[in-house]
Amino acid sequence: MIEAAASALEVQAADLVYEDGTFRIAGTDRGIPLLELAKARPLHAVEEIDGRLPAHPAGAAVCEVEVDPQTGCVAVVRYATVDDVGQAVNPMIVDGQTHGGIAQGLGQALAEGVVYDASGQLLTGSYMDYGLARATDLPPFACELAEDPARGNPLRIKGGGEGGIVPATAAVINALCSALDVDDVPMPATSHAVWSIISGTRRGDP
Repeated sequence: MIEAAASALEVQAADLVYEDGTFRIAGTDRGIPLLELAKARPLHAVEEIDGRLPAHPAGAAVCEVEVDPQTGCVAVVRYATVDDVGQAVNPMIVDGQTHGGIAQGLGQALAEGVVYDASGQLLTGSYMDYGLARATDLPPFACELAEDPARGNPLRIKGGGEGGIVPATAAVINALCSALDVDDVPMPATSHAVWSIISGTRRGDP
């Protein structure tokens, strides 16, 4: 584009600067906007990809919970995850994405739920009523990377943004099912919902 701008303005490429979407001759107000240049001198590039680029991320997560049988309160006491994002360009950023995903997944499993009354009035319209996971609800996360570099791209990377959240809801609900000795716990598994399951089990209800 610099060469095209230099040709359009009839100057040397070294005399041009690019700022605010416009190529300008240094020290003057003469210039040509990038979009105008692109319309006047369209550039074409063609690339054909006729095969899949294999990049299959994998991972595993383990969650440990404690349940107060008197109140149904659920505490996530330990959470460990191993994720494969190929070759991690910046492992610290990947860890941050994983932490955020786990927090979102645990919040969805234990707290987040939209509630309406019988007339259709939304009862969880603000954060005063809509449950979100807070830092005090979460344990430290043990996160590791199992790097299996992808062969389908030069950076050998795979997707990592969903690594934390995808297994989190299943991990915590499975942990609850194990703790309560039941086959399923509906989400969100609030304290009241868990207490109701415990109470029903004590009465011998299915």
